[in-house]
Amino acid sequence: MLATKLFIPRPAPTLVARPRLIARLTAGTRRSLTLVTAPAGWGKTTLLSAWQTDPGSSDFLVAWVSLDAGDNDPVRFWTYVITALNTLYAGVGETPLALLRSPQPPPMESVLTTLLNDLAALPVDGLLVLDDYHVIESQPIHAALVFLLEHLPPWLHLVIATRLDPPFPLARLRVRGALAEVRAADLRFNSEEAAAFLTEVMDLPLSAGQITALEAHTEGWIAGLHLAALSAQGRSMEQLAHFIEDFTGSNRFVLEYLTEEVLGRQAEEMQTFLLHTSILDRLCAPLCEALLSGEPGRAEPGQSQPAHLQLEYLERANLFLLPLDDEQHWYRYHHLFADTLRSRLKQTRPTLLPELHRRASAWYEQHEMLVEAVQHALAAPDVERAARLIEQNGISIAIRGQVHLVLGWLNALPDALVRSRARLSLCSALMLMFTNQLEAAELRLHDAEACVQAGMPADQARIIRGWVAGVRANLALFSGDLAHCVAFSRQTLSLLPETEVLMRASAMVGPAHDYLVSGDVTASSEDLVTAASAPVRSTGDLFALLTSMTLLARLHALQGRLNQAAATYEQVVRVVPEQEMLHVLVGSAGYYFGLGDLLREWNDLDEASRSLAQGMELVKGTLTVDANIVTQGYVALARLMQARGDYKGALATLEAFTRLAHRRHFVPHLVDHGAAVQAQVELSQGNLVSAISWANAGSLSVHDDLSYPREREYLTLARVYIAQGRDDLHGPFLQDALYLLERLLHDAEAKWRMNSVLEILILRALALCTQGDRAAALTALERALMVAEPESYIRIFVDEGEPMLALLSKLLATGHRASAYLQRLLAAGDQQSGYGASPIPAPLQAHSKPPQSLIDPLSERELEVLHLVAEGASNHEIAEQLVVALSTVKRHVSNIFSKLVVTSRTQAVARAREIGLH
Repeated sequence: MLATKLFIPRPAPTLVARPRLIARLTAGTRRSLTLVTAPAGWGKTTLLSAWQTDPGSSDFLVAWVSLDAGDNDPVRFWTYVITALNTLYAGVGETPLALLRSPQPPPMESVLTTLLNDLAALPVDGLLVLDDYHVIESQPIHAALVFLLEHLPPWLHLVIATRLDPPFPLARLRVRGALAEVRAADLRFNSEEAAAFLTEVMDLPLSAGQITALEAHTEGWIAGLHLAALSAQGRSMEQLAHFIEDFTGSNRFVLEYLTEEVLGRQAEEMQTFLLHTSILDRLCAPLCEALLSGEPGRAEPGQSQPAHLQLEYLERANLFLLPLDDEQHWYRYHHLFADTLRSRLKQTRPTLLPELHRRASAWYEQHEMLVEAVQHALAAPDVERAARLIEQNGISIAIRGQVHLVLGWLNALPDALVRSRARLSLCSALMLMFTNQLEAAELRLHDAEACVQAGMPADQARIIRGWVAGVRANLALFSGDLAHCVAFSRQTLSLLPETEVLMRASAMVGPAHDYLVSGDVTASSEDLVTAASAPVRSTGDLFALLTSMTLLARLHALQGRLNQAAATYEQVVRVVPEQEMLHVLVGSAGYYFGLGDLLREWNDLDEASRSLAQGMELVKGTLTVDANIVTQGYVALARLMQARGDYKGALATLEAFTRLAHRRHFVPHLVDHGAAVQAQVELSQGNLVSAISWANAGSLSVHDDLSYPREREYLTLARVYIAQGRDDLHGPFLQDALYLLERLLHDAEAKWRMNSVLEILILRALALCTQGDRAAALTALERALMVAEPESYIRIFVDEGEPMLALLSKLLATGHRASAYLQRLLAAGDQQSGYGASPIPAPLQAHSKPPQSLIDPLSERELEVLHLVAEGASNHEIAEQLVVALSTVKRHVSNIFSKLVVTSRTQAVARAREIGLH
């Protein structure tokens, strides 16, 4: 990063005072944006730098960025902008800067949101000046800057200097009074300013008529006047008169003519200096010396002027050299002048250009300015040199946040060259992987393997194969294929030596995903996941560390250790240097989804919503998030919506997931997982037909070989069987459900998945209750409570609806030891449905004639309550009419639901009519 890009250009010691424009700029700070738009050479930068030295602007702190074409990379652009803003107030923007340096930068809107939150807290008035914005062609940068503009705190004002209007909603800004504008017509010198410039600044002995003529010829164009004055210097009065008389033509003609005149009046050595150094965006004396060493036109060593003296001369002579720091170390040419110099160089010394770029590249490499080294190598074009630099440094540059920059370099190389060099192919594969071009990345891996087969030393071949396996592990992870992710990661570790620290650390995290394939969360699996974070910590790879720790928290949750999972998530917060970083880091998606689902289970729905929303923002704005994490997020969000009774929203969320999964080619079992959850939501709102349709379409069977990745499908199938059994007590459904649950329970217990054990026991209790075996149902429920109570599970019970609440009420009535916990669960159930006072699932549709008698008949009081329910009375109204407590009414309603085997008031009334009770 070049610090000189952030320095405010120093105004020349002698400037034409422009109080009218200074006042206009100061007045414009009352609006959000000031746009200074004019063609090249109209004095935009000079005016803005002069404004900063004006006493009237001393109340403002200024952040300045001088842009160039290389800043079209969004990460690079915003790195400079945020660093500039950091100069306004210590500490501002440190978190967003850290995010931008990651190999997979988060959505820019998220980064800017964090930045805006930083800025909003500052008590100072500030200006953000973006100079030469016309070089920016990136639409993502334009869009992000509009977002920033629309949310700027009132104390911060944006100033843009550009040759062309940016693609912003300028009309809307004008209507809102949010835009101040300074254009070419405003910037042009008037007669008084032109006279002051030519006679006082440039010290030309011109008459009023000659000044008027030059002003007319240039139309007040400041650069034209400047170049004309430079060319006019040293002429006699007679020559000066002829010069002014002959001075006509278009701006381009004027520029080319005057530049030729200016160059032609310089010594040969100075001309050489100007032309040869014109290829540089930034100049310093040592770099200029490197470009000019041994060139014709340079005097012998000891006789030629050192580069720093030539730079000082150019600055004194106003030859379009702008100092970029107070130490006079770095400079740049005026862009217009530099363009002309380059054009002249191409015309006069075209064969020298490649050598100059090679010298610049070598100097930058020697001084470890590797981005510039690669860019000049490509400009040479010295593809061999560029290829070597990219091979050696491309991946390290990319993981510091320059993925798109490195990808652009690779695209600039001949495709055959990239394919013929294994490390280039690997670098290309990684860049393609980071940008979600997974199929193209795999093709590059084939190229790397072909290089190995073509012949190379055995130790190098082994390293290349290890890297190929490592990239394939990540490709498998991104598509959700955890089995292959684990396999390729282990292969990577077996191939790579300890010296390949970066890829080995990444590969250590791969096997940690194994429990998501096997479902084995026993102590050995936990040890494996815990061990994965150790090498990652030593590399400082924050994203791999987040992945390993969230994997550990997820394992704890599967073990049923919710409190330990929460503690692990708290450790994640401590690992991240700044807590705000968690709000935008790509690697944080798994953290937010896991924590959000945990909070949902604890019935803290508001906090769960905030956490899941943050994770979804990351997923929707990022190209390369692990498919398993994406699935986890969408499912968790749907379950949250279900908990709030928003079944329509839950289904819409799952449908959106299905579309995304197909578009990104997720492995089938993840798509099937989402479909199973969707069927479960349909079932919870009474849509048994849709749930049965899902079960039939999936070709699931209770006799299948069970695998953990499909556990959710089989649990949903058990729910479908239980629902069918409620309508057909004598059919095979309940027995099939119990058989399937028994098989699932055996696998879950053997592998320590107590979270699964708990859910299976709950479903078993519901199946047994529906079957009429209440004692066995209560026994299963008691086992579930023993697992659930220490970890404060709530939603896993409440989400099963009225049948589970009725069963919990019966257990409470027995005087169970866990009465306090049971009351908490029932209170959560009351909050969920209000037993008819708030939205509850729609009634199940009967598919066969129900029995005409009840195993457990309704009591007289329950019949009274049922009659009032049929009349539409609320729980409060029933309590008042029967002169009983509200809790008593709720208990009666719960018992009615349980005895009638229904889940709603509407269904209870319908069932009562069918069996002749009402």
